[in-house]
Amino acid sequence: MNQKKIGKFIQERRKLKELTQVELADKLGVSNRTISSWENGNSLPDYSMFQDLCNELDISINELLSGEKLTEENYQQKLEENFVSTIDYNNKKRNKKIKKFIIFIIILVVLYLLYKVFIAYFYYKDYSNHEDNSFPYNQNIETIQIQNNNKANTKVLHDELNIYIPEGFELITDKAKSNFVMDNCEPYIKGLIDNNNFDAMILVCNTRRAIDIGNIDYHGINSTIFPWMNVYRLFEKYDIHDSIDLIKFYEKHYQFKQNLFTNSNDIKINYIARNYSNFTIPSYDTFYYLENDLRGYTIEYKRNKDKYFQQTVLSYKDGMYSENNYGVSFCNNKEEYFNHENSMEIVSSISR
Repeated sequence: MNQKKIGKFIQERRKLKELTQVELADKLGVSNRTISSWENGNSLPDYSMFQDLCNELDISINELLSGEKLTEENYQQKLEENFVSTIDYNNKKRNKKIKKFIIFIIILVVLYLLYKVFIAYFYYKDYSNHEDNSFPYNQNIETIQIQNNNKANTKVLHDELNIYIPEGFELITDKAKSNFVMDNCEPYIKGLIDNNNFDAMILVCNTRRAIDIGNIDYHGINSTIFPWMNVYRLFEKYDIHDSIDLIKFYEKHYQFKQNLFTNSNDIKINYIARNYSNFTIPSYDTFYYLENDLRGYTIEYKRNKDKYFQQTVLSYKDGMYSENNYGVSFCNNKEEYFNHENSMEIVSSISR
């Protein structure tokens, strides 16, 4: 089937009928570009249009496929030739479509594999240098049941949250006195020595979300190169309600391994949990989960008589991912002032 010959024949018949390309296109319900493509031999009319086109050009379908006017003598011969040519053209057209489809599928598979390789590298690459006493490689992890007591005597009201500050802790609002005076946070400090040294501190912060958004943004987790990723939708999917859930998730999955067929969400949530835990939990001797009346964790670090640090982080929320949530941290730098037992008493008296 000679497309060039057929196109030239269509053009000759159109001009013979004194029709422009636009006029013929309007009669057939196609664009004038389609008519031009036929006449230039770049494409053939669809079979469904053969009859209408032949009626407008006053030719037979056999003559259209032959690309010329036929006589009675060669009409039958051309008919048989066109029949074979049409079958051959159909097969080639079908094979071309199949080839395009296969190429399209291959491209999709390659793009998917590239995406998986990239996301695995971006989200799974471990940027931290683990030490023996880093979380949770140091397996000295315990759980403490905390019950509120009534030893605190100063009540501080934050919206609907009641926090009780023990005697001896002073609210510091002068930034020159302490580095911990910051927006959305109130430091209550005992034994302030200078702007960065103290005996103990209770830091009350409005985190706006149960998981501190500042820590997440620090690692670029909430604004990655995948802008469509909703971090908190991901938390809902994995039943992670606050920082404790996220830390426990990492403890359970810290040896997570993945391949090209691993679910992308699994890779992302493990990336977030690992980076969040590595950032928020420093080296420690003992890590304590706090449960019962208060939910949080305590880090205890004691290397020698002169180096002691204890930090407790408590999470308060009035609903999953709701606004105006609070985080409370208790930091203890002086073991001779607050040993582990009475530090827990202070923690248990913070909220009632």
